[in-house]
Amino acid sequence: MRMIKRIKDIFSANINSALDRIEDPEKMIGLMIRELEETQDKARASMAERKGELASLSRQRKDLEASAQRWDERAKLAVANDREALAREALVAKKQALAQIEQIKAQEENLSAILASQSTQMAQIADKLAEVKEKRQILVHRAKSAKEKSEVAQTLKKSDSAEIAAKFSELESKIERMEADAQMAGFHGTVSSADEFAKMESDAAIEEELATLKAAASAKKKKEEKKEEAK
Repeated sequence: MRMIKRIKDIFSANINSALDRIEDPEKMIGLMIRELEETQDKARASMAERKGELASLSRQRKDLEASAQRWDERAKLAVANDREALAREALVAKKQALAQIEQIKAQEENLSAILASQSTQMAQIADKLAEVKEKRQILVHRAKSAKEKSEVAQTLKKSDSAEIAAKFSELESKIERMEADAQMAGFHGTVSSADEFAKMESDAAIEEELATLKAAASAKKKKEEKKEEAK
């Protein structure tokens, strides 16, 4: 159960608060992967230790079983030789060995249950690690996108405030004043000779075009009058 809690701690400590603290999603996910790998290594070391204990208990149990068997044979030998006292001692030693065997069996069962649980936890850690590695880039992109959306939302929220609106209005006024100043800077108060010539040339061109239009209109009118007289 401690290993499963460790996995939950890793994710709760990193993912749940990711958008609040994360600056580099890829770095954060890399850290999660390393933490999961460290947890996996610790789980392997713990399992190896439990297996070593189980192997040691198994050897002790077999030695005690052999000892119980020897004491049983000695008890029988003592009875066959009318050595009742020795037979009784042999049976007492056999009973003690059998009692120790039962204790060791209980320990073996407990260790086997622990190993089975750890094996399940190891599989869960391996699955989670593989899942994170497989989805690493997707998670990075999602984290970056979510962070960017959050930042945009915060910016838009701030832009709605009265303070920002006032600053924007002030900036707009400054720009308008700058534009007015620029226009005034180009105005000297007097008309230059070049400006007068340009105006006269423009006026002459307009008068010439106007005369052309009037002549065309007069010719059209006369033509229509002749048509009316012909009828």
